[in-house]
Amino acid sequence: MTEQDGRTKEALFRYAVLGPLITTELRRGERKRLLRELAKQTWTDPHGLPRRVAAKTLEEWLCRYRRGGLDGLVPQPRADAGVARALSPELVSLVLDMKREDPGRSAPLIRRELELAGRLRRGQVSVSTIQRLLARAGLSGPALELERPARHRWQAERANALWQCDALHGPALFDPAAGRPVRVKIFALLDDRSRLVPYLRADFHETQAAFLVVLSGGVQRRGVPGGIFGDQHQSFAGADTELACAQLGSRMILARPYDGPAKGKIERFWRTLRLHVLDRLDPAVVTTLDDLNTRLSAWVEGEYNRRPHSALDGRTPLEVWEQDAEHVRWIDDPALFDKAFTATFTRRARNDSTVQVLGCAYEVPSHLRGDTVTIGHSLLHPERLWVDDKGVRVPLREVDAEGNATRARIRAVKDPARPREAKKKTGLNAVEAVLRRMTRRPGADKEGA
Repeated sequence: MTEQDGRTKEALFRYAVLGPLITTELRRGERKRLLRELAKQTWTDPHGLPRRVAAKTLEEWLCRYRRGGLDGLVPQPRADAGVARALSPELVSLVLDMKREDPGRSAPLIRRELELAGRLRRGQVSVSTIQRLLARAGLSGPALELERPARHRWQAERANALWQCDALHGPALFDPAAGRPVRVKIFALLDDRSRLVPYLRADFHETQAAFLVVLSGGVQRRGVPGGIFGDQHQSFAGADTELACAQLGSRMILARPYDGPAKGKIERFWRTLRLHVLDRLDPAVVTTLDDLNTRLSAWVEGEYNRRPHSALDGRTPLEVWEQDAEHVRWIDDPALFDKAFTATFTRRARNDSTVQVLGCAYEVPSHLRGDTVTIGHSLLHPERLWVDDKGVRVPLREVDAEGNATRARIRAVKDPARPREAKKKTGLNAVEAVLRRMTRRPGADKEGA
């Protein structure tokens, strides 16, 4: 109901209350009696609330009606409408400046700070007064955005053009490695066009490796996405994730910091997942990570992807995805898939048959010492390193210095096929040259000349 509609309805309400006084011809003295009777009654106002009207007010309404008809019963707006009468102009300006200085300041906090500073008496101004003042100035809201960018509804042009990714904290389960219950993190991928979930999986760690396991599962099941859209968390913004996306031919797109609404589709999926699955898990049955992942996968593949979606005109995510299946890019060669999730770098092997990787020493085969070697690791399991030895991946292990103290040494073996080169005498020796210079008699150089 607009303000004008509200004033009109109030005028009609007043007219209904005055009905007997307007429509009945009253004899001398009957008007006061009727005014007292009407003042004793309870009426229902336009807002549905009970209201009683004093006889003097009814008499004033009647005079206004006789002078101006129904328009005379329309309430007139206050001359100081929109003005905070409880605040002086200086305080009004100060309140607005405080909000502009710190958009996170709420109305209760502004009032409290003014009271502590002695600018307001305790209880002098209500919180609603400050809230109305901020709203009229366009400064309302818990977190003010003075330059709020435009936001429009959008979606990708086809399936697999863009996947959204995110992580959600789930229930606490017992982690054997930590020896205590740990809250799991659920990584998920969601196709922007079809709302289909290619893959999701829970893990005890919120790391790049945990996300890349989900990405590899999604690529194996639904092909390679054209782009991946995530937030600024290290799981999505890290170097390993960037490398894997580049080797897959997918573009990694990061949302602006603290811009949750940009990923509205997957945020909405999280709400559905929590409502239909996480809030209904039986703690007596779901005790391990495998128990949880089995139920998550069953619900996504058997329920969510096959259920009509309100944003898809009643179609299911799987139906929409299958319409664009001919445009999906797959990786059919296992070697290419393995390469996409592998990182390599070079190191020079020391003479003690070790290489340094991230501050840790690893042993390489002895015959590689002194050579520049290629070290690789799976992005899915970054703790597993290997060295390339003529096309063969040799696993690396950290150096056990104490164990090597009693380790048998392999003696050098001369290659009989390699002929020994004769050593040519040059006659040069630094030690003898120094000795000759120090024992030479003074003036020997002049005599020789």
